[in-house]
Amino acid sequence: MGRSTLLSVLCALVLAGCAGSAPEAARSKDRLLRVAAAVSAEPSAGAPAPGAAAEEAADAHEHEDEVDEDGAEVDDGLELPVDPGAGTRAHSPLTAMTEAQIEELLAKDPAALGPMSVGATNAGALFNGVRMPESDRWELVDPGHAWGTRETIDALDRAIAEVHRQFPGSPKLYIGHISARDGGRLSPHKSHQAGRDVDISYFLDARHRWYQRATAANLDRERTWAFVRALITETDVELILIDSSVQRLLKEHALKIGEDKGWLDEVFQYGSRKPRPLIRHARGHANHIHIRFYSPVAQESAVRAYPLLVKRGAIKPTAQYVRHTAKKGQTLGSLARQYGTTVEAIKRANGLRSTAIQAKRVYNIPRPSSGPAAPPKHVVVPPRRLPPPRAAEASPPARHDEAGPAMGG
Repeated sequence: MGRSTLLSVLCALVLAGCAGSAPEAARSKDRLLRVAAAVSAEPSAGAPAPGAAAEEAADAHEHEDEVDEDGAEVDDGLELPVDPGAGTRAHSPLTAMTEAQIEELLAKDPAALGPMSVGATNAGALFNGVRMPESDRWELVDPGHAWGTRETIDALDRAIAEVHRQFPGSPKLYIGHISARDGGRLSPHKSHQAGRDVDISYFLDARHRWYQRATAANLDRERTWAFVRALITETDVELILIDSSVQRLLKEHALKIGEDKGWLDEVFQYGSRKPRPLIRHARGHANHIHIRFYSPVAQESAVRAYPLLVKRGAIKPTAQYVRHTAKKGQTLGSLARQYGTTVEAIKRANGLRSTAIQAKRVYNIPRPSSGPAAPPKHVVVPPRRLPPPRAAEASPPARHDEAGPAMGG
């Protein structure tokens, strides 16, 4: 089947899919549009045939394995450990309130408590979420799943605004999933459950489409690096997932324009042996960036209000998981028996469609609970990883032969 014929068939399927139930139609439409985008893209050297590329693009997000270059899973759901002495403990206005005051607001004016990011990003919830607004600087791919904390929305806006400050008239970015309105499981992701994860496009050339793969031929290095740099230096970003092939292009550009190599080695996983870089490789992220923000106020508010939210039924108790690295020969059945849970519970916790598992992969194993789940832990936000001044920005050294300032007499 020729490419034009295949595209025609896919477009017809998109239109036909809209006739079903709204949620199912939206899911089908999104998947088919991704396939169509992949088919219409020009294949790079050595790339699979168009049909294979289309299927790979469509499945990349649905099977978001997120593994690093050594084959170990990127910690995409659990919060990264932070030395309490090396960061700032988050604070919330709710800390000064009594439980009775919080409970009264929950009953009469819950919105007054503000947004709350509850639990881990792969096992959490969102309370009083804020929807990403419409803008001429971005396009919401799925507005119904573009809810986050106020801090997430503001941080994203700030980083995009910085690109437009440097490059007026920049094209729109595509913003994919953030979270559902109340958080929780959002297919096909493992994370995106607590209003702090964002999927967003790269800045590409004029033919840019959502879910289009970034390559050396189409990546707008200047704008994309300005965006990533603003995320790192002007927001409380916890993690950025970018394919190593794109990391290479951005790092080379950053070095070319005079960024400090030592700082870039702290930031990028590509070409560096530094522990815990902010930007990590993850399979399936050559066609979009995954950003996770800290939301200090929203997270700390959730810690304070969690027992009352559960008590009043505003949220369900957040799940708790054991992280298990699968060994050769293990099955979901053996893991279920080992941990006292069920095969179906493990499948749900990991977004698995079948019972097949892979050795050396890390899986979430639900803990059986005999009582309420433990409340979220207090959050500590590490210092931002700021670069040293660029050479052009540094103050010139003082010259000893220069005359001092004139003195009035």
